[in-house]
Amino acid sequence: MAQAEMERIERLLNLLYHSDASELEVETSTWRLRVRRQVTATTPAVREPIAEQAPSPPEPASVWVRSPLVGFFQPRPRPLQVGDVVKQGEVMCLIRAMGLMNEVQSPVNGRVAEVLVEEGIAVEYGQPLYRLVEEEGDETRS
Repeated sequence: MAQAEMERIERLLNLLYHSDASELEVETSTWRLRVRRQVTATTPAVREPIAEQAPSPPEPASVWVRSPLVGFFQPRPRPLQVGDVVKQGEVMCLIRAMGLMNEVQSPVNGRVAEVLVEEGIAVEYGQPLYRLVEEEGDETRS
């Protein structure tokens, strides 16, 4: 394997190591690389007793907008921010993969509750991009 290809593989492994992704698969005309790593989640050792917690008001149902493919996150020309209203079918962002820009549309009418990625970040299939709070069609106003 040529030195340039080895350096390319090292860069890909470094990208995987510094990302939240758990798997990377790359295939060229001369070689194929598939790497998986175990990502562990930590949980707090001590939790408050449930009886002592004050009841919280019910939170509206969340809708997670997820990446439909592996690629790089690209916001739309006017990036969405927390509190922005989106309509069902509205383009929320783009995912750049293999030189193509793929639209990600809102599955519901709602309000943006969280923006989970930044411009240029590599995303994997199924990774959450936004959290929406679903709202009725007549209630959403820009």
